[in-house]
Amino acid sequence: MKRVVYLIEQPFDDRNFERFGIQSWIDRQWDVEVWDLTPWAHPRVWEDFNGRGHGLKKFAGYIPVASWRALEAKLRSAATIRCFVDLTGEGFQSVRAKAALKRTGAKRIVCAVGSIPVPDHDTTLISRLAKIVSKGPGAAWRSLSAAFFSRVVAPRIPADWAVISGTESMTLARSSLGVVKAHNFDYDIYLKLMRSGPVGAEDYVVFIDQDYCFHLEFVYMGTPAVVTAERYFPVICDALDAISAALGLEIRIAAHPRASYEQRQEPFFRKFRMERGRTAEMIKGCRAVVCHDSTAIQYAVLFGKPAIFVTTDELSRAYEGRSIEKAAAELGKKPINLDRVDPRAVDWREELRIDFEKYAGYRNKYVKTEGSPELPLWSIVIDQVDQT
Repeated sequence: MKRVVYLIEQPFDDRNFERFGIQSWIDRQWDVEVWDLTPWAHPRVWEDFNGRGHGLKKFAGYIPVASWRALEAKLRSAATIRCFVDLTGEGFQSVRAKAALKRTGAKRIVCAVGSIPVPDHDTTLISRLAKIVSKGPGAAWRSLSAAFFSRVVAPRIPADWAVISGTESMTLARSSLGVVKAHNFDYDIYLKLMRSGPVGAEDYVVFIDQDYCFHLEFVYMGTPAVVTAERYFPVICDALDAISAALGLEIRIAAHPRASYEQRQEPFFRKFRMERGRTAEMIKGCRAVVCHDSTAIQYAVLFGKPAIFVTTDELSRAYEGRSIEKAAAELGKKPINLDRVDPRAVDWREELRIDFEKYAGYRNKYVKTEGSPELPLWSIVIDQVDQT
């Protein structure tokens, strides 16, 4: 049987089982394994994930890899691997793993299927070094190590196929032998929802939560969260109250899929209704979205919903602040700093305007490659692999 390995470095849950299209490969008569480097590459993330009570996906092909020795043992005992889907970064452990898989003769598939607007980098070496040093010794060492592997080692491991999802991901295609023109992960959900019925406009606004205060990403990086719960939630909730009053619409919170608010047992979002795992469905049926720089902004673009961008002083001082500004600019907007205005004085109705030309540009740049099939992402990838 044909065999494919997914190389990942994030805990494998039900959400990733769906996003990674595991069942699609199985249905096409492929033997599928998922090699999870998280216990080895990010032990703190592994411990935190399990400590929060999140469940790993029950899947016979799932293999957590806790060390180089464990990876070597797996490689020795493994049958022939035709290809591997590389969803890892460019740290020490992931580079060693992908290099080892390449040495077996497996074809490497890389993906740019979660593209979002990226702000310009700091232009001076001094400013970049100052930011790295400010993270503390441990985080600074990890940043410098990651930069070395990214720029020196990783380019020596060529990709055989690059899966791209818009013009902004074409750079990845230049360093690959083959290109698979497709779309990003969430476009699959959009296709499914469009088949289920027309786009609605019910009397509510969706706030796209990004779990900024407690996100696992900060555990990965070994740095404090960019915002504090004591400052972030009050200013956000005050703004949402003002938006609700101004527009006469209910506010609903689309909680981040991996947020742990229930375990923390605090009413961070006050009285607002919160839902999890239904972000796309909520945006499809809403009147507008309030957001920062989430990848879920693309649902507002695809479903033609107004996007209101907001930020805070804490966010503005971090990379996330520049990222929010960039995302807003791509749609012809400017973020509103909620620490610098009285939310009751903002013309929220004016914020509902849509620049449809900008929306079309966002789709072409970050969501879907022009001319790619209107098929599930992994069906497109498997078709390409099966034909070679």
